Amino acid sequence: MNQGSEAAPHSIEAEQQLLGAILVGACGVDVVLNNGGTGLFYDPVHATIYKVCAGLSSKDQPVTPVTVAAAYPTDHLEPLSQLGGKGYLARLAGSSVSGSLAESYAEVLGEAKAKRDIMAVVDKAREELAAGDVPASDIASKIEAAMSVTETRSVKPVSMVSAISDAVRESFEAYDGITEGRVASGIPALDRLVGGFYAGDLWLLGGRPSMGKTGVMLSIALNAARSGHPVIIASLEMIPRALAVRALSEQMAQNGSAVSYADLRQGKYSDASGEDMKRAALMLSELPITFLPKEFANTKLLESGARTILRRYRDSQKRPLLLVDYAQLMRSDAKSRYEQITDVSLALKGLAMRFEVPVIALSQLSRGVESRENKRPIMSDLRESGQLEQDADGVIFCYRDSYYIEREKPDRHDIDAVADWEAATREAHNRLELIVAKQRQGEIGTAHVFFNPTINRIWD
Repeated sequence: MNQGSEAAPHSIEAEQQLLGAILVGACGVDVVLNNGGTGLFYDPVHATIYKVCAGLSSKDQPVTPVTVAAAYPTDHLEPLSQLGGKGYLARLAGSSVSGSLAESYAEVLGEAKAKRDIMAVVDKAREELAAGDVPASDIASKIEAAMSVTETRSVKPVSMVSAISDAVRESFEAYDGITEGRVASGIPALDRLVGGFYAGDLWLLGGRPSMGKTGVMLSIALNAARSGHPVIIASLEMIPRALAVRALSEQMAQNGSAVSYADLRQGKYSDASGEDMKRAALMLSELPITFLPKEFANTKLLESGARTILRRYRDSQKRPLLLVDYAQLMRSDAKSRYEQITDVSLALKGLAMRFEVPVIALSQLSRGVESRENKRPIMSDLRESGQLEQDADGVIFCYRDSYYIEREKPDRHDIDAVADWEAATREAHNRLELIVAKQRQGEIGTAHVFFNPTINRIWD
């Protein structure tokens, strides 16, 4: 590799020979695109030549020294003239490598580009550290995010043979009852409808306040962890110990000693229940669950935190699960709220695909739900989340009829109305509807379950 007098890693010879291969048709422009695009070229003249080649190729026009010379932008001729003008293109063609070597040359340039990118981030980090305006944790996360380019740069196109093989294997695993590759919710009625959460999928779990979103999320997390799946909970609304006390209440109920999490927080329980809580705490402490607190609300920090945790479980045979509570609390570097939600949506879907894990993000719903007679959510109720709705592979809404019935108590003097209200209250007590409003790989429908929100317990 020829680095000349420059500190930044590069190879002028490799750039010349790869461009030559493109100009003589030994390879296509996609060999560059698949390894990093225009940024592969350190020399700005070489970058411009490649852009012209790519532009011609996109229009199905021939890519040769003659056609590139004719299409070369006039405002970039001065730098090219310093290398010999348009005749330089013919010399590049004369230095071409064979098509079989073009991919290797592109990989060499991709490695150099990755190093340049990391060096740029490190230099920026030095500046920010010296200025003292940016928290050290933020700077460290930016550096770690830059390191990920070396992981994603090696990603290659996937052949139909490979995709079919993976699909057949996944289907046979499902047929044989093998669940390691997917994450079941542990809620039987819901699992019968969605079949579990798969790698690369982004699911939204939406609902108005008090509909049970957090309860459902925590139940899925606990069930997955009990089955051996590593679980990451980005708890951006509640501090981790607030979720932990709900988990304690749920575990105690499973153990046959139910105490509401409100009573646990206030210390309203017997000595025997205190011992039961200790046993539940020991059981929960063994689960592979890790929290990312609200300080990880930035998309880049969330990615960095998730990557760090997933490294601990890289040898796990069970598919990890990432849950975010909730999407609208996440932030990006974009200025407008619309741009931020778009960034958040792309980041969440990117996390699911990059780390090959299912991601479940809680989402708020608009107040328009309250103005309708039928208050069951519909897709248009997703708040600020048009991009989220579009990127999501599935959407589940939580709905509790009892919440609204309890607030519609009639006048006590209207005996018939009170009787009807009491009957409706009994019918709706502890009932929860999990409405699958979107499922890219399956049917939509509603899972009817029982839910006791005071102990965070869900059952069929």
